[in-house]
Amino acid sequence: MKVKVNNSYSEWVETKTGVKQRDPLSALLFNAALDSVITNLEVQDCPTPTATLRQICAYADDIVIIGRKKQILIDTFCKLKHEALNAGLIVNNNKTKYLYCTRKTIHTTYINTGEEQFE
Repeated sequence: MKVKVNNSYSEWVETKTGVKQRDPLSALLFNAALDSVITNLEVQDCPTPTATLRQICAYADDIVIIGRKKQILIDTFCKLKHEALNAGLIVNNNKTKYLYCTRKTIHTTYINTGEEQFE
C-alpha cells in the first residue's frame, strides 16, 4: 500500500494486520468501502411515479433496499452482495430480513434468492 501526502506517494508499505474494530480509523475505512459498494450498484432515482422504484438507504452497517417488486429486491440484494464481496465485505445473512407492506392480509413468507432464504 502507498500513502498519498501533498500530491506525492510514499514508498510501498506492507500491511500485515487489519484495523481493530474499536480503532477510530476502522469506521472511516468501513464507510469508504461501503460507499464504494453502493456507488457501484448504480442505483438511480425513479423518473416517474409509475416507473419501477428501487432505492438504497444506508446508515453505518445497516442497509435498506426499497423496491416495488419482489424480483427487483432480489436482484438488487444479489448485486449488493456481489459488490460487497469485491470490496472485501460480507453480508450477514442471519441479520437479513425483509418487510412486505400492503393493505392485503398476507401469510408469513420467505424470499429465496437462489442461495439464501430470508424471513
